[in-house]
Amino acid sequence: MTDLAYRATGRFWAELAACGVTDVVVSPGSRSAPLAVSARNQEGLRVTVQLDERVAGFCALGMAKASGRPVALVCTSGTAAANYLPAVVEAHHSGVPLVVCTADRPPELRDAGAGQTIDQLKLYGDHVRWFAEMPCDVDEPDYFARVAVRAATMASAGPDPGPVHLNWPFRKPLEPQGPVHRFESTVGRPIEPVRPLLEADVDAVGRLAGRRGLIVAGALDAGNADAEAIVGFAEASGWPVVADAGSQLRGRSPLVLDGAEWVLGDAGLSPDVLVRIGGPPSNRMVIDFVEACGAVDRLLVDPRRRWEDPSSGWTAALASDPATLLGAAADWMTSTDDAWAVAWVEAASDAWDRVETVLNGADLLEPLLAATLLRSLPPEVPLYASSSMPVRDATSFWPPDALPRRVLVNRGANGIDGVVSSALGAALALDQPVAALVGDVALLHDIGGLLAASLSDADLTVVVPNNDGGGIFSLLPVAEGGSDVHFGELFHTPHGVGLGRLAAGLGVNYHRTGQADDLIETVNKATGVTVVEVPVDHGTAMRQRKQLADLAE
Repeated sequence: MTDLAYRATGRFWAELAACGVTDVVVSPGSRSAPLAVSARNQEGLRVTVQLDERVAGFCALGMAKASGRPVALVCTSGTAAANYLPAVVEAHHSGVPLVVCTADRPPELRDAGAGQTIDQLKLYGDHVRWFAEMPCDVDEPDYFARVAVRAATMASAGPDPGPVHLNWPFRKPLEPQGPVHRFESTVGRPIEPVRPLLEADVDAVGRLAGRRGLIVAGALDAGNADAEAIVGFAEASGWPVVADAGSQLRGRSPLVLDGAEWVLGDAGLSPDVLVRIGGPPSNRMVIDFVEACGAVDRLLVDPRRRWEDPSSGWTAALASDPATLLGAAADWMTSTDDAWAVAWVEAASDAWDRVETVLNGADLLEPLLAATLLRSLPPEVPLYASSSMPVRDATSFWPPDALPRRVLVNRGANGIDGVVSSALGAALALDQPVAALVGDVALLHDIGGLLAASLSDADLTVVVPNNDGGGIFSLLPVAEGGSDVHFGELFHTPHGVGLGRLAAGLGVNYHRTGQADDLIETVNKATGVTVVEVPVDHGTAMRQRKQLADLAE
């Protein structure tokens, strides 16, 4: 039986590597030995070991987001597999390709009281693109080769990439009984992502030439060429762009607006055409504008064919890849109303001047912290921005003089969990420095990720605005309930954790600062794993946010 298991897993990994998989994240366990040993033995695969499966899941997610390639996961049976669920959910919603391999007990040990045995069949439900139960006794390596190719294809080559789940039951003995052979690929080939382009979609966009349009861009996993294609369309059409930090569009053109959120209420800037690409906007002012604006033609572009938008106010749903579509439609576009673009650019510029006056007249609070990082980090350093306030602050306070930068976000399910682990995965996959902007609660939620980083050779700087709790809840209506709803205890949740002691206990570098100049010097000199804490007085921060909100027209 052991020889069968190692022949099956060896052939599987050989073909998966041939399909373009380069990274496997393994967590230790006995039942998964055939998978782990065969992966480690396979030429062309880099195996990263993570002690904690929850950390491993998000580490693989960050690797896949950063590299654009599927990443495989390996764990033992039981609750180990259940710990992947948060990362699988995020990968499902954000379209990140993962090949999840869970070891399992054989059928005769299920429902029989065997240890570390749970029902793992379709464990992740509808959050995976494909599930398969591997056979225990099939001595046909070609079968497992075909499974590998199908897994890689289902994960990354379809119009809707995402995780797949393969459940591998193994019988004892689990250790190899002789040499572990290395297999060669016979059927695997590199798999390229699908970039759908429908001529009808090009026609639908082209017919809008000469109208007053606006592009709203949420999170996009766009490379430089894709981003330039989208910006090229904006410049050809004269349509301004209101873009999230995670759109990869910021800093590329004056038409990609900084300060836009503060002018969305200007009645003179109401578009006739609205085009949304990428995920939903992260900021409430943009969401409210999209729902309320009077655009007659409203196009939602989503190659995954999900067309997710809570407002449900779109007049056309297009299934083409946004960069490919807009790049193709750019030749159709002519701008007959330069005043439209100029009005948006000037209004946003004036708004940013007002915003910056507020930022520069106050302490180093979260908005100025985000602006300082975006302006001062080397442009080749990606920023992984946590959900909750960091991604919103990076979007709202991206300064006009900041250069283009890759900003990675987990905006599928929008949870704060696993962001340090995700940033670690990005740093490992790219083999270069990565910075992360992470709130204090998100950091504490992923202490395991910080431990994993300390045990790695990654170059990761984690910048933490510490307002001692969940500051975002103070911006929500529940805060008005005060003591009647036990706001501090149930929502703000001040923790009083000393981040310096935490960093020391984990063996990572630590620096605390409240000055922008010191922050810039610290993050640009940081090496290895470093936590940079910026203390934030919660009351002062909330007063500044109110002052900034009042600037909106």
